[in-house]
Amino acid sequence: MYRPHTNTSASNTHFRRNGRALMLAVIASAMLAAPVIAQEATAPSAEVRRYEIPAGSVEQALSNFAKAAGVIVVFPPELVAGRNSPGLSREADTTTALHLLLEGTGLQAVKSETGSYVLKSVPSAGVGVLKAVKVMATTMDDNTTEGTGSFTTNSTASATGLNLSLRETPQSVTVITRERMDEGGISSLGDAVAQAPGIVFRPMGSSVGGYAPIYARGYTVQSLILDGLPIPPSAVAGWAIQGLGTLNTDVYDSVTVVRGATGLMTGAGDPSAAIALTRKRPTAESQAIVSQSFGSWQQHHTLGDAGGALNDAGTLRGRMVGAYKEGNSWQEGYQYDNYVAYGVLEADLSDRTLATLAVEFSGDDGSGAGPTTGHALADSEGNPLPFGPEDNALSKWSGFDDRRTGLTAALEHRFNDDWRVKLAYNHSQVKTEQRFGVTEQPQPDGTAPLHLRGYRLNNEVDSLGFKLDGNYELFGRQHELTAGFNGTWSDEKSPDWYMDWGNATANVFTWNREIPEPDWDALYEFGGRTKTDQYGFYTATRLQASDKLSVLAGARVTHWRSRTLDEADAVTEGGDLKENGVLTPYLGLVYDLTENLSAYTSYTTIFNPQSSRDVNDHLLDPEEATNIEAGLKGEWFDSRLNASVAIFEVKKDNLAVEDGENLTPKGDQAYRAEDHTEGRGWELEVAGELTEGWRLQGGYTRMRTEDSSGKRLNLDQPEQQVKLFTSWTPSSLNQLTVGGGATWQSAISTSWVDESLRDLYTQKRYVVVSLMTRYAFTDQLMLTLNLNNAADKVYRTAPDQHEYGAPRNLYATLNYKF
Repeated sequence: MYRPHTNTSASNTHFRRNGRALMLAVIASAMLAAPVIAQEATAPSAEVRRYEIPAGSVEQALSNFAKAAGVIVVFPPELVAGRNSPGLSREADTTTALHLLLEGTGLQAVKSETGSYVLKSVPSAGVGVLKAVKVMATTMDDNTTEGTGSFTTNSTASATGLNLSLRETPQSVTVITRERMDEGGISSLGDAVAQAPGIVFRPMGSSVGGYAPIYARGYTVQSLILDGLPIPPSAVAGWAIQGLGTLNTDVYDSVTVVRGATGLMTGAGDPSAAIALTRKRPTAESQAIVSQSFGSWQQHHTLGDAGGALNDAGTLRGRMVGAYKEGNSWQEGYQYDNYVAYGVLEADLSDRTLATLAVEFSGDDGSGAGPTTGHALADSEGNPLPFGPEDNALSKWSGFDDRRTGLTAALEHRFNDDWRVKLAYNHSQVKTEQRFGVTEQPQPDGTAPLHLRGYRLNNEVDSLGFKLDGNYELFGRQHELTAGFNGTWSDEKSPDWYMDWGNATANVFTWNREIPEPDWDALYEFGGRTKTDQYGFYTATRLQASDKLSVLAGARVTHWRSRTLDEADAVTEGGDLKENGVLTPYLGLVYDLTENLSAYTSYTTIFNPQSSRDVNDHLLDPEEATNIEAGLKGEWFDSRLNASVAIFEVKKDNLAVEDGENLTPKGDQAYRAEDHTEGRGWELEVAGELTEGWRLQGGYTRMRTEDSSGKRLNLDQPEQQVKLFTSWTPSSLNQLTVGGGATWQSAISTSWVDESLRDLYTQKRYVVVSLMTRYAFTDQLMLTLNLNNAADKVYRTAPDQHEYGAPRNLYATLNYKF
């Protein structure tokens, strides 16, 4: 039964003394003793049963829940007034069911000493965020994190298509929540994903406007998912995989990183990771915030964010987010500006049907900037060059101009309490203009060839996805199923292209960045055009084989085609590549060892078509990779704390390597396929709330990639990483939050240098420390201070260039909530 009540003295017993101490012991021991600890950290849960509670008001949802569960829920009527529950359709114990039922409402249920549940407001995450959004009862994509004040989430669909908890997902998953980004002062995608264990983000020059590739498990990340729909990198970045790190994150609710092969959901790619971007959604109540940030090097960042119901019934909701950033850099002559405008509408066409329409515009401009800004580390004879973090190897007229537009439409329908369907479409266009002049490696006297390049790119991408999922009964047990189709059709054109390498020179010792700018319009030639189509059908099911064992089995069939076109739009010779009917299997097992801890293992594959040719002018077969992973996952305190430890192995065959001095019949470099490239490693991760008010996200990764002879590959990526960020809001002074973090990595080097120069071309291990504090002056006004690289550590991000990370800098953000 449920019992509205005008007052209660029940205390919050969620974080008990034993559970707190035992959880710290679990983390310290990497969960080796977790089966015993978990049993004592939390009292046994109530009976697991199936709930079928439709979306609606919180009061009605709790009434239905209390009757089904046979429990008492106490709350004052004014606490639930105007709040809506997403509903519940799954098996769960009492505590978990209540948590899911109240998700996104800003409320939590706390069990009292009498056994009843008392409803309370979730502790405020600060005035700089909007309240939790209203979501459908049958959300088919990743859950929203905004307004939860958490560093973790309780479910994700990015890995398998099934909306599972992190513990139920048999693959390594990290969620960078809105709270984590806000506390860290994070506003670019590269800086966001860099918080995840095992991710290497290596900006070349500033992370705004420079090449900023992202790596995981030895390979480049090139798989993206936007609001549940897979899209190619070219749909959001002018430089495709090289430009992902520069995207503005002000419009995102969360960023999810699924490490390892993700071919089941994304098709072709590398066994690195997929990045899932979940954008902000309309809020149920009208509310708004504005913020203004000031930082070192004259950085300014203005943000406006407003959302709410657009009609009295609340069936039409909207939200708009706009942001503008500008500033300089620690590097000489670099200036940039960045903007994003995002609008989204949600309409409840019925109590079972939701329509969504979103539009996004964004862009970047920079001067004195380009793909790289650092001088060579040494001259052609290995003599070190005397440059530092502030030196810029680019000409003064170097710059870039990116423009991105995107339109998304989606329709989601719930047939009944078990089955739902979603159809989504996205169209995007990215226009890029780049021109730069940069010095290359000089002779001992300082004479260096100049690399001059200018081009215009125009990428258009259409993406379509259809997804059906639900629950079914077999052999007396409930199971879950998802099936669908997704595809992308991209058209990447470079109508104008010019490059000159070495015909002009400059002296790096007298370099003042002043060289004549070429007449680009007179020099431009046709740069090329590529059309790439990829689509596939997939299905996956989670079979509940027993009370403790679940089996996740799935498969995808992918069709891929790439056509290279000439200026007359005719396919070039050998430019029509196809891969049809490529099968990608997925198999995972999850076994519950205790109430809080599970063991898991998974196996999947992925393929990546390539255009390299052998001495006989035959195309090499697509790269083929397998991903095997096993580990332990735990969740505590109603999924407010998640932890995992994993071991993994990535194998890759048909890797293209240069075939000595052999050439193809056309005179190009010939390649051969190398098999048995292997990467092995292990990682530990903890994310969430250790005690009330104490949040933590961090992890350790050890990863090594070798060729078939056992020689280490990817020396420019660290073999070991440690990442940690924590914050604390004291209960006695909840206006104040203090925190900080540190990242440490082992040495990186360059594979192509002579051993006599190994020390010079090695960036030794280093640690970078950050600090933050936040104070809420009122319920509306809050100030956040971020001190980055607090110890002013000098380190190179590239082992073979004078390319450096940012020195110590201060960033202040003032938020006002209406």
